[in-house]
Amino acid sequence: MRTCLSRSRPDPTSSRILNAELTWHQLGTRMAPMAEKGSSRSRHRLSADVPEATEARVRETASVYYRGVLSDAVTAALETFQWVLEARRRGKRVIATDPGSLPDAYEEPVITGLPVSGQDWTWLVRRDHPWRRQLWIKGRNLTAGDLARTIEIERWTSERAAQEFDLPLEAVVEARRYAETARELISAEEAENRIVAQRYERAVAALP
Repeated sequence: MRTCLSRSRPDPTSSRILNAELTWHQLGTRMAPMAEKGSSRSRHRLSADVPEATEARVRETASVYYRGVLSDAVTAALETFQWVLEARRRGKRVIATDPGSLPDAYEEPVITGLPVSGQDWTWLVRRDHPWRRQLWIKGRNLTAGDLARTIEIERWTSERAAQEFDLPLEAVVEARRYAETARELISAEEAENRIVAQRYERAVAALP
């Protein structure tokens, strides 16, 4: 289904068509994972007429934070805007302030691809990876999401997980807290990991 956001005929000298394939879902404060192939979720193409300067900014954002994937950048922008609208609807004011000026109670959107502002992690680090953007356990070849998933599957307490992985308890607690705030990103990367594994299995099966 093609949806056009512009009511007027586009001016070819001042605007370009920016197309983005978006996965539609119940919008919230975080991005939902992209639908896997064969999922019941439908994908629609959204077409919008935007000025050339806007297109350039979107492409730059996608290049810096989303590996050049325009749909990821546009989806993040729309979800952040939806969060702002929802906050305003509830009578809240959306402002920007320095971390040192934050009140005791505040809300902040979690935007996939960007770190939570003012959040310092002691036991988690970023690493260069072809497609993983979640944080890793410092000094281990283990993502925070994999650790949290193992704890969930095994039904371990944080203390038990710390013993099993030979990690400080604080590292396990921090990883679980991060996994909760970044659960949509982690779910999307788990889906990508399954796709990569399936491709590998097919390639191996095709060997003579």
